[in-house]
Amino acid sequence: MTSATKTPLTVQAYEEIKGRILSMELRPGQFLNESTLCEMLGIGRMPVHQAIHRLQTEGLLEVIPRKGLVVRSDSLHDILEMLEARMAIEPNIAAMAAERISSQGVDALKDLLQQSKGLVHQTQRSAFRAIDRAFHLAIGEGSGNRTLADTLRPLHERSDLIWHLRIMPRDGLQVTQREHEAVLKAVVRRDSQGAREAMQAHLMSLYQRVLAASMQAQPVSGPALAAMPERVKSSQIPRSARTPRHTHSLRLSHPHSKERS
Repeated sequence: MTSATKTPLTVQAYEEIKGRILSMELRPGQFLNESTLCEMLGIGRMPVHQAIHRLQTEGLLEVIPRKGLVVRSDSLHDILEMLEARMAIEPNIAAMAAERISSQGVDALKDLLQQSKGLVHQTQRSAFRAIDRAFHLAIGEGSGNRTLADTLRPLHERSDLIWHLRIMPRDGLQVTQREHEAVLKAVVRRDSQGAREAMQAHLMSLYQRVLAASMQAQPVSGPALAAMPERVKSSQIPRSARTPRHTHSLRLSHPHSKERS
């Protein structure tokens, strides 16, 4: 590889640290410092320092006075906000994909869901996760709008943390598979409104599953969830599961743990 094509060290450091955070190799709540990261990556202090600053702005690292850096533990509120952001744009992306995606793109989506159909057991969660991301990003590419596809990518990177929740139901992968298939059917029919509704239903289902499972695992009480979108403030979610701001940290499983997510 020539120097002209070599990835800058700052970018290498950023991607490596971010990858280790999202894969849970660097655990939520774990304390770090620049020297440790430099040694871990084999990269000098300045590129690592710049990478840390970027990860701070993205909310993946925090600086704790007199203690150093800490890997942020996402609260339930943070994860629900991320899902809400996806709900704001991804249904429209799916609608655009139904109108614009190529026949090759449709075939690629079919192939992905054919693979994931055999990966719905919890022991296959990691493989299913990779296909889940590929499916959603392929929908983004199929929209024909690069700006929207690029906007979607970091949201899905942050969504990786959901896959490490210990509180998700055992049939979660089967539910997601059915919802993905509903999106695909609408795309195959070139039904933009159907694709929009199927994607909206999928993301709302995930939102509700995260919320309901968290409330079951860590009961909280209080008045109605002020920050929750109006579409969620309905009989679909019990009143007992609504709180003003979900700030408790979620339990996360280690990537090599045998515990059920």
